[in-house]
Amino acid sequence: MVAPLLAILLVVPVLPGQAQTFSRKELGRKALQTVVDHLKSDDSDVRALAAEILGGAGNKAAAGMLKTMLEDRDKYVRIAAARALWELGSPAGMKVVLGIINDVPAQGPVAVTNTPLVELKIISQNKIREKAIEIYAGIKGEKGADLLYKLKNDNYGPVRDAAARELARLGRDEELAQFVEALGAEDEALRFEGASVLSKICHPHAAGPLAKLLAAERSVRVRMAALDALNCTPSRDEAAAELLKLADDQNPTIKYKAISALSGIKSAKVKEKLASLAAGTPDIRIKITAQKGLMLSGAAASVQTARDAMSAASPEIRLEALSVAAAFGDDDALPLLAQALDDPDTRVKLAGALQTLKRASKK
Repeated sequence: MVAPLLAILLVVPVLPGQAQTFSRKELGRKALQTVVDHLKSDDSDVRALAAEILGGAGNKAAAGMLKTMLEDRDKYVRIAAARALWELGSPAGMKVVLGIINDVPAQGPVAVTNTPLVELKIISQNKIREKAIEIYAGIKGEKGADLLYKLKNDNYGPVRDAAARELARLGRDEELAQFVEALGAEDEALRFEGASVLSKICHPHAAGPLAKLLAAERSVRVRMAALDALNCTPSRDEAAAELLKLADDQNPTIKYKAISALSGIKSAKVKEKLASLAAGTPDIRIKITAQKGLMLSGAAASVQTARDAMSAASPEIRLEALSVAAAFGDDDALPLLAQALDDPDTRVKLAGALQTLKRASKK
């Protein structure tokens, strides 16, 4: 049940097409019902996302539903349910995660060549194992290192790579070094792979090498991967100078990713740049991303910009608007959340549900 704390009525500013009053209780119930409805979706990705929302909302009453999902027909959904249960304080799903990791595809005699169908099944099974390894490492942290080292001897390369990546995330220097060294390779494919993996590791020691790569790199795909890696790297302030340059890049995607990576860097130059972008561009994607950066840097974000972004055609822009709305008080946030709960895009709808349920739990 959503907490009884939702029972207070809020009178909020009217937005086009919205009701004048919003009840926390009503919005909370609608948000919970939205998540529960999506748990029954025929789309396994949607069921998995709904399970993640239940875990992120922090409502321990959802544990019963999540335990049922440990028997879902799709393994990705089972993994998502296991992680959500762990976030709610229950280890009930760990056996499921370990079972998927240890479900190693059979290998026939070396002389026998697998048919294409068999190869596809092996690839699919190992992708599920990779996801389970990621979740296991995220849950167990340092306590999961022993299993990760064992998995480095797995029969399949992608699984060995996943184990090495998760060890690097834990800060194992030897594992991290190989991905950082790849940034300086002559082969573009290796640089791209190194940057892509670092975007999943998000290690602070990678910021300097990523900044160096961006200063010399000409490949658009490598630059994009490097920007994604910096975006999640805690020490990305080391790359502030390069990011400020790329915030004016002619390639709109490079520009957008650079602005996004500037978020949270507490520098006068960065704040000045973000404020200039927020005020001086008609591009709502750039405007809302700059507003998010200002918010993370400690400045107040624009409510009107968030409202405008919630009406954008792109779901990604509407998701950015919701992330900005998280910093607003209820008077400004609840109308946007009500709008999100009616959004045609599943990700936006569930993101709105998650934020609504989190607000409810704090009241």
